[in-house]
Amino acid sequence: MRKFAFSIILSLLIVLCDVPLSGCGQSGNRTKYEIDCEFDGERVSGTEKVSFFNSTDNSFTELKFNLFANAFRKGAKYSPISAQYYHQAYKWGDSFGGAEISAVRIDGEETEFSVGGEDMNILYVPLKKEVFPNERAAVEIDFAADIAKVIARTGITADTVNLANFYPVLCGIESGGFYECVYYGSGDPFFSDPSDYTVNFTRDKKYVAAASGEKVSEKTDGEKIISRYKIENARSFALVLSEKFQVLTEKVGDTEILYYYYSDGTPDKSILCAKQALKFFGDKWGEYPYETYSVVQTPFIQGGMEFTALSYISADLESAAYREVIIHETAHQWWQTVVGNNEIKHPFIDEGLAEYSVVLFYEAHPDYGYTRESLIKSAEQTYKIYCSVYDKIAGAVDTTMTRAIPEYTSEYEYVNIAYVKACIMFDYLRQTVGDGKFFAGLKRFYEENAYKTATPESLVGAFERAGANSNGFFDGFFDGKVII
Repeated sequence: MRKFAFSIILSLLIVLCDVPLSGCGQSGNRTKYEIDCEFDGERVSGTEKVSFFNSTDNSFTELKFNLFANAFRKGAKYSPISAQYYHQAYKWGDSFGGAEISAVRIDGEETEFSVGGEDMNILYVPLKKEVFPNERAAVEIDFAADIAKVIARTGITADTVNLANFYPVLCGIESGGFYECVYYGSGDPFFSDPSDYTVNFTRDKKYVAAASGEKVSEKTDGEKIISRYKIENARSFALVLSEKFQVLTEKVGDTEILYYYYSDGTPDKSILCAKQALKFFGDKWGEYPYETYSVVQTPFIQGGMEFTALSYISADLESAAYREVIIHETAHQWWQTVVGNNEIKHPFIDEGLAEYSVVLFYEAHPDYGYTRESLIKSAEQTYKIYCSVYDKIAGAVDTTMTRAIPEYTSEYEYVNIAYVKACIMFDYLRQTVGDGKFFAGLKRFYEENAYKTATPESLVGAFERAGANSNGFFDGFFDGKVII
């Protein structure tokens, strides 16, 4: 997600006034989703068949699914919208959604299930037999998600319908077990493993649909359109619907870029930016792995949001910021989608790398009017102001980086650590070890962690194995001892 680490410093000070201080390489070795669902204007309902593949060394007697849609229900313990953005997101007043599980079947027979977790956010499905390493377990789930009127990842807006996180998705696997995600209002509180998706999606024919994955077929049935999408090695599947969408297309190699917009005065510049970014990052890190990439203009309370093969770009941005968000979210296709990380525990990994990728893009494309030096100087100024303000208001400033989302006291603090400081860290490392070892280390990190879950240790190790003596360097940043 993009939150404007390089934006005008004054805006960050204004924000603070409103913030309370407080492996999956082979297709046969991946989990598979077959989702058949319909949006009726207020809710998505349908059935999903999940074939879970046990890629761990442990056995499982139960499957756990995140029910992210339940974060929007009335009475939720955690709001999916931070205090900073709450009134902006619910501009039409409070509105509620929620998840409903009506049945779960194993081998065609209904079976027991329960919904629990810290915030009624987890679907628990006991299995009939233990699933050992390299074995599969298949379940079928009848689900529904009521969609709130809210400007968010999942929500009905005046111009679009944002449909992310609407289906039950298996919890990501960490340390041989399922990791339960709580939908916090700050950051991107998600963690999932690469899976293969086939989705049949039905909606009113008035809607144009932008979606993750390749549309392999489409048919009209009266007043409805049924589209079939496929995508492999995806960490998520998302759609955006609108009656207003216009569409531009471009190609980068074999990849089709689709730009969906409704109020962009210079759409040719926007899709060119996406095209340049996709090519640049593909050349830099590795070939973009999907058939399509959808860039979607939509109302959104932050700058943008990444999903596999699809990015939200906030319709409220001015042109320069709009293109910067396109670059940042495109970078996430490498840093979060291919190289994954637990975004709740270690958000600085993907956000810091996506943010520094923006610096690299502008450095290689001077016609956009930015230099590496000016961007890093702006980041340093932003970070120093954060430290000064936090020290004066809170009496102390915590600059440690290896913190989970709930350990941050505000969205302002989160942005400055996970985005700004992380971006500065990567540039300082580049200055310290030189371009050769720096880019060799990043390339090694990418290759060693593609379609896996990267950790701070794997990041440090990749640079060490590339010949960069960086262990002490990273420690200083991680534990907050570095003075910027």
